[in-house]
Amino acid sequence: MKLRFYLTIVLAIILTGCSTATPTPIYVTATSPAPLVKEGTITFTRYDGEKYLGTVYGHGPTAIIMANMGYGNATQWKPFVDAFDRDKFTAITFNYNQTTQADYGSAEQEVQIILEKLKGYGFKRVICIGASMGLSACASIAQAPEMVGIVLISGPNNGGSLETKYPKLFISAKLDQWAAATETLYNHAPDPKALIIYPNIANHGADLFFASVGDQFLKSLLDFVNSIS
Repeated sequence: MKLRFYLTIVLAIILTGCSTATPTPIYVTATSPAPLVKEGTITFTRYDGEKYLGTVYGHGPTAIIMANMGYGNATQWKPFVDAFDRDKFTAITFNYNQTTQADYGSAEQEVQIILEKLKGYGFKRVICIGASMGLSACASIAQAPEMVGIVLISGPNNGGSLETKYPKLFISAKLDQWAAATETLYNHAPDPKALIIYPNIANHGADLFFASVGDQFLKSLLDFVNSIS
């Protein structure tokens, strides 16, 4: 009886040591972080209670506010919206709620409200791209701590300070009536900064997308945002 017991123990030890069972593998699938705000239509509320609409594109951690000209609407940014990296950035276009094409105060307020809403969603890095009246709108938030880059295209600045340490890009057509003002803004801004002046054309602001330099213009915007992402 004892011999049989010892043989049973030895056999169990041998079988355990010779086991060829392979552990079940555990697979971990990498997933992208959840977007801070959903793509699609977004509603903003002005301080007077009036609503205005925007559109969210992409799901990246750095937000891009696209402030259009006084005329036209948010579709003027379509070439950029179709081309930017949606994994790196979340772009927001919108239509101004204004009664005139030169309501700079409303444009500045509405960009400031968009920035506040983005902060509420959790965005900590924001770029603003503004054309014509949108230049002044972007300049109005230039000092916000969330700002990491700004593009100012063919327009006046109603007083927003550009004394910043982050990258700034100034763009204009040479024959645009706002070319001299854009160059003056560039000359007075601290580094880091860059200036692009397209010679021999007069296309204004976002209309540069449809000029002979349209591809160059789009590339300059994409290169800028990608360089600071």
